[in-house]
Amino acid sequence: MMNPFAEAESALVVSLAAAWLRGEALQVLASAGALDRERYKVRGLDEDGHPTRAAERGANAVLDAWVDAAGAGAYVAVRGDSPTCAAVGLYGAVRYDHAWFVVTSARVAVLRLRDRAAGQEGATQELLSEAKGSVGGALRGLGKFVKASATELARSMRRPPLHERPADAELLCEFEAPRQALAAVERWKQPLIPQLSGGPRHVQVHFTDGSWARLQTNEAGQAALTGTAD
Repeated sequence: MMNPFAEAESALVVSLAAAWLRGEALQVLASAGALDRERYKVRGLDEDGHPTRAAERGANAVLDAWVDAAGAGAYVAVRGDSPTCAAVGLYGAVRYDHAWFVVTSARVAVLRLRDRAAGQEGATQELLSEAKGSVGGALRGLGKFVKASATELARSMRRPPLHERPADAELLCEFEAPRQALAAVERWKQPLIPQLSGGPRHVQVHFTDGSWARLQTNEAGQAALTGTAD
């Protein structure tokens, strides 16, 4: 989902990024997110990005060949030869809300604004901790998670946007790689879906390890990353 407050939040990201930049020049700052429809094509991962067993990989290879022949890989979001490839790390990072793709003179990264007033992440960690015990523990954790999610949704609807509450904002780095790991960024358009003025835009980020990931951004982000405007 596109961030409707991306333009307003960009100034907040820049103001909080000084310590992380460590004196490096900020070259590109673009709002980033995952595709609305996605599929992984990474050796060792299934279509949803989960690790696969060796016995499943042959079947997945046959399925991938058929899907590519039928749909030309239209909505492949990540492609790579290993779960540790740069594209997997990048795409996993932009799944968070308030995520930004950043290029500096020395690094490429995904930074995200975390709302310290939100309690959702704490509920998620509690669920994971309880699930490590028993089935009963997992169910109790799930119940708490659902309740916390409903409570947090109600609270979030009452809170002003994060850029209006800068004291509640915290900047986290979810992905980072050397600048030389970035090979290229090009425009990408979802087939058969028109691009509307002010609507989402997409880019394909290539790394020197041969992997690539497709990201959703906005018009300003696409222009900043590719050097070309609509």
